[in-house]
Amino acid sequence: MRMFRLLKLVLIVILMYTLMIPTSSNVVQSAESYRWDQIPIGGGGYVTAVVVHPTEPDLVYARTDIGGVYRLDPINNRWIPLLDHIEADESNLYGIDGIALDHQNPDIIYIAAGKYANGSPSDILKSTDRGETWTRTGLNLRNVSNGNIHRAMGESIAVNPSNSNYLHVGTRYDGLYTSSNGGDTWSQVREVPYGLSGQGIRSVVYGVNPAAKHEQVVYVGVRGIGIFAKMKRSNGQMTWELIRNSPESTARMTVSKSGILYVTTDNRGILKYNGKQWTNITPSSEYSSYYGISIDPSNDNHILAAVRTGGSNLPLYRSTNSGQTWTSVNKTLNDRPPWWTSNMFFSATSSIVFDPHHPGRVYASDWSGVFKTDDITQPMTQWDAITDGHEEVVALSAATPPQGAAFFSGVADQVGFRHSDIFNTPIQDLPLAGMQEVVSIDYHEADPNQIIYLGSNDWYGTITKLFVSTDNGLTTTSVNVPAGSQLGRIAYSASNPDLIIYFPQKGKAVRSTNKGVTWQSMNGLPSNNTGGESIFTYNQTLAADRTNGNKFYAYYAGHLYRTINGGANWMKANIVALPQSEKIKVEAAPEMENVVWVSLGGAGLYASNSSGAAFTKIQNVQSSELFAFGKGKSGGVTPAVFIYGTVNQVKGFFRSYNMGLTWENITPETEIGIGNEPQVMEADRQTYGKVYVGTNGRGLFTGYFAQ
Repeated sequence: MRMFRLLKLVLIVILMYTLMIPTSSNVVQSAESYRWDQIPIGGGGYVTAVVVHPTEPDLVYARTDIGGVYRLDPINNRWIPLLDHIEADESNLYGIDGIALDHQNPDIIYIAAGKYANGSPSDILKSTDRGETWTRTGLNLRNVSNGNIHRAMGESIAVNPSNSNYLHVGTRYDGLYTSSNGGDTWSQVREVPYGLSGQGIRSVVYGVNPAAKHEQVVYVGVRGIGIFAKMKRSNGQMTWELIRNSPESTARMTVSKSGILYVTTDNRGILKYNGKQWTNITPSSEYSSYYGISIDPSNDNHILAAVRTGGSNLPLYRSTNSGQTWTSVNKTLNDRPPWWTSNMFFSATSSIVFDPHHPGRVYASDWSGVFKTDDITQPMTQWDAITDGHEEVVALSAATPPQGAAFFSGVADQVGFRHSDIFNTPIQDLPLAGMQEVVSIDYHEADPNQIIYLGSNDWYGTITKLFVSTDNGLTTTSVNVPAGSQLGRIAYSASNPDLIIYFPQKGKAVRSTNKGVTWQSMNGLPSNNTGGESIFTYNQTLAADRTNGNKFYAYYAGHLYRTINGGANWMKANIVALPQSEKIKVEAAPEMENVVWVSLGGAGLYASNSSGAAFTKIQNVQSSELFAFGKGKSGGVTPAVFIYGTVNQVKGFFRSYNMGLTWENITPETEIGIGNEPQVMEADRQTYGKVYVGTNGRGLFTGYFAQ
């Protein structure tokens, strides 16, 4: 009996000891309720096409170059994102190069997915439930939805309107493919050439033979060669042939019920083909590039055509006699986000389409979003922007001051925003006159009303300026940077409101002791190269100490350089080099002088409490793709730490309240589009537990404790 009790006691002691040992994962799911939400912006990204289902009322889709595909919720007049289940390892699928609907089954939709030619994966995706779920069909050929003017052409996919099993897909590099079983298997159409590499086949449509209207025709626009047609020939055979004198620069095609083929081009205007001859019906010789074209389903003679190039507020032309004569459509934009500028309307217009279920209703898409008018026949057409849910901006930079507005964003093409209320669309964008991009933002720790922005007028920093605000970003004053300096990173002294450090991407690193009025060179830096030649450079190699206003940090080739005299002189802090990495972020811990961390992507996360003299690798963190310090727990002395990366072999978003000793997994349980190349992270300095993440095309997100 005593032996049994002794054995029992030993087992209890062993169990208690075991429970005291931390688990090897050192990761727990957040014990507090945590949620993620999109931060509304209101449009702002290129919608490369709108498609309306021909038989199902109010079934409207929009495809974008980098933000996925959306379905319109007609009741709430907002867009529903349909690819938010895609995670970061397949983020290339967020780019949509073509879209097609099944005429006979409104539940079926196909998309050609793939952002970049050098990205992976690409595929034709199929949904049988209107985009709620998707299946990859296995046609893993390169699509290129971003970075070229051909993205707004199309559609490159077409479903046979009389037989849902048959469809054709044009590719960028590999010619034409067809399926006879709804995309289960594919075969190449060898009679049709590939076209220009990278452009390939951008438009595929079905129609009827103008000479024998009971016979079907398939038209394929092959860039650089011409239009091929598959139809029944005089010998009774269905064959592919190049249409004589067809344009080599087809952008979009559509076919009237009587079989007339209409073609827009990017250099020859608009042409139509009656089965025998071509006729040029270009509305205005002032423009040669037209993309969008649509025929009124109730009237073959009623046609709309949209100019593609030439600026904003581009012409929309209307014909009531099949293109013999045209009139310019007068149009005005009524409902739109308050921050939109006047040039965000019919700019680089990509598509125009009649709604077959609502006479007079027309949709258009362009650089900024989707527009709708309910009566195209009015002397002055009234248009509304449909932007709710379409959050397609590309994040470039962000900042989270400890006072004032909690979050500032810098984005591509649309400047950026002061988010005084992250749950409502901004009233205005950042007041940076002449700028389109904000590549770097920092604030003065002692007085966060003082904020600096580095802006650019284009992707390459042709005009780069520094902007200074003294009222928490409500107004700004522009300051010139040294001649020849382009893009880069800025850092603001924690205690000296006049001291700014500037590392341009092109040009020499400099400092200013009078808020940018003049600039001086600095000593001891091996290089100020922040990498890249455009705004799409995300390394943050420069950081200000958040306590000591004379201390700044700069990372280069495994070493952290430090200045303690306001940038006049720099020295290498760490003798033992850190691992090399292509993803770098340096950040000093708030309210903790000498504490600086360096995030190195796949090499992990490194911490120093000696201003960079020595570093310790944060254990259990295999990769740190993004990283940020935020407000700590109430009563605590340490900031919260957030990372996007891999902790103990688990990929996701994590938060630590004890400087990396343990981590809580705060990854969203349901996908919300945050997998579209997350590339910017900043943590809230005013609210514990709140973090902000910017993506490459699905906009901005915030994670926070649910109330």
